[in-house]
Amino acid sequence: MNVTPHSPEEMSPQADVLKSHHWKNDLPLIVEGIASQVGEEFFRSCARYLAESLGVKYGLIVKFIFDENPRGQVLAFWAGDDFGPNFEYELAGTPCGVVVETGLKVYKDNIQARFPKDLDLVELGAESYLGIAIHDSRGTILGHLAAMDTQPLTRSYDDQEAILKIFAARSAGEIERQANEQELVKQNQRLKKALRDLQDAQTKLVQAEKLSSLGHMAAGLAHEINNPMTFIRGNLSHLDQYSNDLLSLIHLYRQEYPQPNERIQAMTELMDLDFLQQDMPKIVSSMQIGSQRVCEIVNSFGSFSRLNESDFKVVDIHNGLEAVLMILQNRISGSLDKPKVEVIKSYGEIPFVYCSPRQLNQVFLDILTNALDALENADQGRFGAGLEDQPRRIWLTTSVQQDPASQQQILISIKDNGWGIPEEIKGRIFDPFFTTKPVGEGTGLGLSVSHQIITEIHKGTLSCHSRVGQGTEFRVTLPALMMPVGLQTTC
Repeated sequence: MNVTPHSPEEMSPQADVLKSHHWKNDLPLIVEGIASQVGEEFFRSCARYLAESLGVKYGLIVKFIFDENPRGQVLAFWAGDDFGPNFEYELAGTPCGVVVETGLKVYKDNIQARFPKDLDLVELGAESYLGIAIHDSRGTILGHLAAMDTQPLTRSYDDQEAILKIFAARSAGEIERQANEQELVKQNQRLKKALRDLQDAQTKLVQAEKLSSLGHMAAGLAHEINNPMTFIRGNLSHLDQYSNDLLSLIHLYRQEYPQPNERIQAMTELMDLDFLQQDMPKIVSSMQIGSQRVCEIVNSFGSFSRLNESDFKVVDIHNGLEAVLMILQNRISGSLDKPKVEVIKSYGEIPFVYCSPRQLNQVFLDILTNALDALENADQGRFGAGLEDQPRRIWLTTSVQQDPASQQQILISIKDNGWGIPEEIKGRIFDPFFTTKPVGEGTGLGLSVSHQIITEIHKGTLSCHSRVGQGTEFRVTLPALMMPVGLQTTC
């Protein structure tokens, strides 16, 4: 045990008084002097005054640790003229171990011979020893006080015991106070964790409800649209055939009877038969293209909702991205007062991903919706020629990358050229209920839920990279399966 002093401390008035050894008169001054002290300051003062009031060289306060290897943890150690370092030691084979069993022990001399395995006694040159157990208010042993000297004890046993008991009682109170304080800190940490868990649970409930509502809405719309569209598409082929037949018949009539009577001639001019013959095939063709578009939208709703599929499955990420783009097509296409958004796709040849498609589609929907919102907000500062010079754009990129552990991952990048996110709030965008949108326009849960879906459920990463005035990029990485999709890059 190294007892080299740490740093010198000036003697207090109480210490000067103690030199007289009139301890019965001096002890109240000592107790009053340390009454306002707490923590390490208290234990150091207590150890020092304990040694000086008993007229011995060493004083220490020890807290016991009872586990598979019972030991003492020194809280303060007065080494005669300064404080030595705190340390731990095994209780077995030491006089301190006897104190644990007896509560109070005094060895007036020959202490090294009594405990030959305690090498600390040899190092300190101890000849005598006094020790008393420290108990809490319920009688549980907490530690002990010990005083040692390099000479045999000469003071009376009653004096020594009384002094030890006074310091033990005060030390017990401080050890209990510290234990209660530590327990309060732990309880505070548990409460903070419980609050975080509650917020996470609330977020997940909102997420589950949102996914369920969107999924059922998409599935319901798909079902309602699909039924009449099946009827329309089924009849369009017949309509195309019938119209072609009628137009062919009219053409044949005009060849065989090039001079119709006046009534037929009047009706021909009224309906503009020549224009009708040219426009009708175009109309039927437009209806077929439109019905095909509706079917694609219906399929996108089905891909987005995936209500009838298992929660986790192997999927192609590109299908999910395309389904979300189809759902957001009305915002992407623009309108009279909103310019079109140019979506630039650069899809790499990537492996399949084992994931929850519904949840991943929700992430893509939230990020793309935020990108469209950012572009609309950016347009408020650009008018006329400014919109033409810097058109609204979103870049979708997928690729394969290797992480530091040499695991193959899929990288999905969604980038816009909006105003970007200010640095002071960028660190909070994934916090639950944090939103920069006006009251009533945002819940602050979209990105928080997305972060949970990617990091907790799919063991991936979701990061944000943004510069004010240049735009924002969200990067999603997901563990990949070694099964190439084999799709060509889509532009």
